[in-house]
Amino acid sequence: MGEERDSTRRIGLLVSQGVSRWASFAIGLLVLVLLVGGLIWFGAGRDRRGDSTEFNESAAPGLGRVATSDTVVWSTFGRSAAHDRFVNDSTVKPPFAAPAWSWAAKAGIDFPPAVVRGVAFVPVTDGRLVALATSTGKLLWEQRAAGALAAAPLVVGPTVYQPSKDGSLYAFSADDGELLWRYPTKGPLESSPIYADGKVIFGSHDGRIFAIDPATHRAVWTVRGGAAFKGSPAFAGSTVYAGNYDGKLYAIDVRDGSVRWSTQTRRDFSFGGALYSTPSVAYGRVFVGSTDGRVYSIGAESGEIRWVYSTDDWVYASPAVANQTIYIGSYDGTFYALNARTGAERWTFQADDRIAGSATVIEDTVYFSTLGGQTYGLDTTKKGDVVWTMDDGRLGGVVTDGSWLYVTGDETQYGIAPPSDRRPSGTVASTAAAADTAD
Repeated sequence: MGEERDSTRRIGLLVSQGVSRWASFAIGLLVLVLLVGGLIWFGAGRDRRGDSTEFNESAAPGLGRVATSDTVVWSTFGRSAAHDRFVNDSTVKPPFAAPAWSWAAKAGIDFPPAVVRGVAFVPVTDGRLVALATSTGKLLWEQRAAGALAAAPLVVGPTVYQPSKDGSLYAFSADDGELLWRYPTKGPLESSPIYADGKVIFGSHDGRIFAIDPATHRAVWTVRGGAAFKGSPAFAGSTVYAGNYDGKLYAIDVRDGSVRWSTQTRRDFSFGGALYSTPSVAYGRVFVGSTDGRVYSIGAESGEIRWVYSTDDWVYASPAVANQTIYIGSYDGTFYALNARTGAERWTFQADDRIAGSATVIEDTVYFSTLGGQTYGLDTTKKGDVVWTMDDGRLGGVVTDGSWLYVTGDETQYGIAPPSDRRPSGTVASTAAAADTAD
């Protein structure tokens, strides 16, 4: 009997010890989960509202007509090298008639055209760059790169610069498409180039920003980041701003390529945080979206984060800036209008699907497309009321030359003329030579 009691005691002790171990393990696991959750919450960070620090109202965005012309030069991805994507003092506003013309690419069009001197230069994902007459949609010429085209072209004087996923920047004649030269890098190119300080500037998946002298076809300087540069750089004053997949925004002296500052937007222990969104520069701030789901306002001079606004999913889109408001879409399917000074929400609009393409503001209407194949026009003065829609679109969105609207569908480019009573009389094509002279 004594041995049986001892055996029972030992069994009970072992069970008790086993339960205790499992309880300790469960408690430890719970503590670990709470700790990791806390770190992730801390890493995600809280929204931060800003104030007037480094906010300069006199550095407002926007463009009227080019001198002595009714034509707006849209010669680079974001309209100007600052990428404000805002045009005012034009005749373009809803309602619109049916498209005057359409051109079927029979392949994807992921980026909008550059529109200069009556020609729309359209990049196609199958490697073609095509030139279309803006008044008729007639094909003027086409050229082909060795890789897919997933960036907008840049037009400077008589030359069109087009990046390709084969890793090269191509220079074509704007008149007939003749290949003039190409500059190879060591990674695919998705970064739409800008023209600043006499240089063609773009990023590469190889982790570098390049500044190319178009006369010598050689790099004047390069800057290396921690990962790929996929978005387009932006430029204002004497500084180039470029977002990197390492989560940093780099401020680079356009003259010699020296890095003035770099700001890490990604918090420790957070998920995502790559900068694909192209920055916009206005009001002394740099505005950019991130794959951590947030929109950032960063002081252009200091590199200090001035405000942060969180959406519910990735922000691939690039912002448009107009009338002290940031307009930007998120992968959560919501389009946001934010106070440029503070980051406070002005209004939101729930779209039909995710938003990855960039917005454009023309007069009082903001335009954007969704991955569901819809393009919207919202009234910025009435908290986002829908004033126009079109049943096509995906990534490319909308651009203008000041008198026509050009909508990039999934595989089709459209030209839309306003009613005849709103067309400027005696429209003259602009002779502006470069993107940075458009202002």
